[in-house]
Amino acid sequence: MLETKTKMIFPVKKTFISLLILLFTIPIISLARNEDNTLGILKVPNEGCPVITAPGQTFKVISEEKGTLYLIDSKNNIQPLNADWKEIGTNKWEALATVAEKGIKKGAFALQIITDTQRKDINPRCIWVQKAFKDYYIFAHISDIHIRSDDPNDEHALLFQKVIEKLNKSDAHFVLLTGDLTHDGTLEQFNIFLNIMNQCQKPTFVCAGNHDRTEDNYEKIFSTSTYAFRYGKDGFIIFDTREYRTADSWGEQDTFLYRYRRELKSCRWTFGITHRYEPTMGMRAQTILFIDDPIDFILYGHIHRENTKEESILPWGKTRVFVVPAEKDGYYRIFDVGEGGLFPRPIQNIKN
Repeated sequence: MLETKTKMIFPVKKTFISLLILLFTIPIISLARNEDNTLGILKVPNEGCPVITAPGQTFKVISEEKGTLYLIDSKNNIQPLNADWKEIGTNKWEALATVAEKGIKKGAFALQIITDTQRKDINPRCIWVQKAFKDYYIFAHISDIHIRSDDPNDEHALLFQKVIEKLNKSDAHFVLLTGDLTHDGTLEQFNIFLNIMNQCQKPTFVCAGNHDRTEDNYEKIFSTSTYAFRYGKDGFIIFDTREYRTADSWGEQDTFLYRYRRELKSCRWTFGITHRYEPTMGMRAQTILFIDDPIDFILYGHIHRENTKEESILPWGKTRVFVVPAEKDGYYRIFDVGEGGLFPRPIQNIKN
């Protein structure tokens, strides 16, 4: 009789626990970002500034408060993260979070925080776990999307949707989106952009373009316009070229660029990712990136055409240039990266 009761109780208990987990996760997921899609408690990583990591590796988290961090997969499985927090400013905390070495599957995860004051927030598809990094990999580059209204059926939005569908079927490991994501930089346009980009089944790294610079809406959606990440042996520096001053003072971005360039100095290849390049951009940034210790490649858009042969190397003579025509006209490009360098595939146009 006791054995029979045990068999009956166990499934009831298991169902009860499953319901608790479901009730625990659904409200939290509904709290992703704020109502207007601006970032909430969690700032970095986010969908446009994600983390690609592997079991046992650490990554940085920036938040308004400290708390307990969790990874949530597509099936709502929850895995806690070990995190060491430190305060780095007013309402600003930084954590070094560590991915478990065992028991975690590869793929996309949401990052959830439950703060010490019991506030909750979650950023979807911002953590991407893979088992290992290979010496050879592939990425896609698109630019100048120009979402121009709050209508998801606008021509530019529908075209962006089709390009994302193409990239989902491609062999690219991640996607770079280099600015002019919107046409007027309004929160409504950013909402359309974000909703479509979040259908991408690969990590998506964004940077700001000149059309994205209405007030501080870009930072409200993606937190930062200057950051860096490693992918295996290689390093990527994302920076903002909205201002062109030949006698610019040493600013916050220059400090970041200097630090990132030093941190990535040992990389096999280093990439600069930005919206545009002009010889008149800030000289301090150019000195850091292209003169003192030149990065190997720079990728951008802005000019709505491919760069010419004469534009294939920066005036300083070291950094190779690759420009992709505007995505709003249907263009995208895929690159292969290996020991021999960066190898561009032919530019594709979904309208052809």
